[in-house]
Order: sequence, then structure tokens, then C-alpha cells
Amino acid sequence: MRKINFQHGVWAIIAVSVLAFTMFSCKPYSKKHVRKNFSIEVTHPFQNTNWAFEEEVLDFSFDIEDTTTLFDISLVLLYDTVVNTLKDIPLSLTLSTPDGMKSFSQSHFLLDRKENPEIKKVGTGSTAEVNVVVYPHRKFKVPGTYTLTVYRRAEKADNFGFESLTTKVTVAK
Repeated sequence: MRKINFQHGVWAIIAVSVLAFTMFSCKPYSKKHVRKNFSIEVTHPFQNTNWAFEEEVLDFSFDIEDTTTLFDISLVLLYDTVVNTLKDIPLSLTLSTPDGMKSFSQSHFLLDRKENPEIKKVGTGSTAEVNVVVYPHRKFKVPGTYTLTVYRRAEKADNFGFESLTTKVTVAK
């Protein structure tokens, strides 16, 4: 009669049990953990640092799949503090949803350091960055492609000293 060695069978059962326990007891990677650092950035650079008349209206498109989280939509303007002569740039905004709905908002970039202490210096030169949240705590109701249209209402047709405008979509704090 052949002697059965249960030791190998026991270890196999333990290994399979541990593997099954690990697979079924652990939750899938939490979406909240993934969303915590979620960020979409769409940048429009300005040729010759000129926010020209032809770019008075800019469209920024981005895709959203999460309809449960609150997001902040902000605009970030990178500009040269020496070249720029504007103190304020008024903006009209339209947020278009995938299902055709539109919401409108007004905002502005305040470029005067005396009036806006949140202007950040970038690098070692005269470049600065100003950030304005244009749609705070926005919940997207429909997944799909959203478009933010920015209409610059500055007094002059050509505005020199502007490097880029970025739309940033981040999880609201």
C-alpha cells in the first residue's frame, strides 16, 4: 500500500486559500484614491507672446467620465510682468456639456500685484502666473466631452506679454 504524504497537499490548500482570500477580500483599487490627484490640463500657447484679436475666443475641450465627484475648473494665465500693460482682463465663459446644455459665467484676471497677492512668480525672470477658479465645485451630470469657451474682453485688440492660457480641471478640495 502506498503512503500518502499530506504535507504537500496541505501546503497547496493553504496557498490556494491565501490567494483566494487575497483576491476576493480586497476591494478593487479605490476610485477615490485615484481621483484624489486627478487633473486635466489643456494649454493654449500664444504665438509671439501676443494674446491677439484672432484668439479673443478660445475653446478648451476635456473629457469627463466621473459624474459623482465635485471638480474645480480654473484658468491659469502665464505672462511677463514687464511686457504686459493690462491690470485686469475681463472674461466671459461658457461651459458646454455633451448633451448640449450651456452654463454662463463672468470672471477676470487681476494682474496688479498690489491688488492680487496670489500672483506667483515663475522662474528667475519676470514671468508670473495667475490662477482664477471660474467654476468651483462643479458636478458633471453627463460623462463625455465638455467645452469651456473663454471670451477675452480686453480693451486692446493685441495684448503682448502673454505666454499661455491653461484650463485646469481638478478634484475640488
